[in-house]
Amino acid sequence: MSTKLITVFGATGLQGSSVLRSLQANTKKAFSLRGITRNPSSESAQKLSTSGIEVVKADGWDKASLLAAFKGSWGVFVNTNTDDPVFENPEETRTEVDLGKIIVDAAAGAGVEVFVYSGFNSAKTITKGKVSNIAFDDKSAIWEYAKGTGAFTSVVAVGPGWYFETFLDPQIAPIVGGFPHVPSDDGSLVLRLPKWGGKEDVPFISIADDYGDIVHGVFLDPQKWNRKLVQGVSDVRDFGSVVKAFESMTGKKSRYEELSQVSDLESYGVRTIEETVKPMFALCQVSGGRYFGDVTEADTAEELKREGAEAGGKTGYETNLMNFEGWFKREFST
Repeated sequence: MSTKLITVFGATGLQGSSVLRSLQANTKKAFSLRGITRNPSSESAQKLSTSGIEVVKADGWDKASLLAAFKGSWGVFVNTNTDDPVFENPEETRTEVDLGKIIVDAAAGAGVEVFVYSGFNSAKTITKGKVSNIAFDDKSAIWEYAKGTGAFTSVVAVGPGWYFETFLDPQIAPIVGGFPHVPSDDGSLVLRLPKWGGKEDVPFISIADDYGDIVHGVFLDPQKWNRKLVQGVSDVRDFGSVVKAFESMTGKKSRYEELSQVSDLESYGVRTIEETVKPMFALCQVSGGRYFGDVTEADTAEELKREGAEAGGKTGYETNLMNFEGWFKREFST
């Protein structure tokens, strides 16, 4: 059986590497894999190469290099980075949408059939113009542009929920109250965030554990998911429940404190907090918790996780979505 080439743009990132790991595990060797990076000599790129994945150099702003990188690809997975340092430059006039369109055009020009994008619905559309969010709005524009080209047999968005991995970063902890790294004055680990909205059903995802398998599942039957936004989630729960899971798995005293308004969330001068995170809370409060634009659900992710995981030779509990109890136990229990 001939293999289909899948190329991943953003191969060394958290999402891209998760996708490559899952696809590489496919027991039928249904896919050959290529990863695009700006720096093939980096440690993470070398690790991919050593594992047997073809690593090529290309720049998202350079269509010619992308055409070469996408050549021969049946499918591509693309994640554009809203937080790319290039956008920190106040004199930079190019946008994430500009970047996305170059990538889409290159994929179309290379004859790619299946385009899978880490995208979202527009915050402006979801809230009928009440809330804008640069990450959601730009990624939606890229996804819509890809669908509008008519160049692909399937265009699918797999939108990631709130990363479990956020809780691994001690630098983020002060923004959310210190949880789970910096104790408060009374010794408790405090998660301090605004209301989510709706039923307070926050979509979380372990990118490393589940995102790749979900995308793998999409690539197994892309036509089934054509023009759909797949909700990339592992565990749906409120913030208080997250804290309880942590406390039960680690024995460390913890609590959730609700901020009365989004503006009370400390940003510490971090652009992403002001431009993406605060508007994300505003989006969800206005929309009744509809982060993806529809009612949050994990059934689709559960189906795709199982299909992708089984294709990778996993069995039993390994085919289930990760939950916070299991994740906190693995990452934080001593």
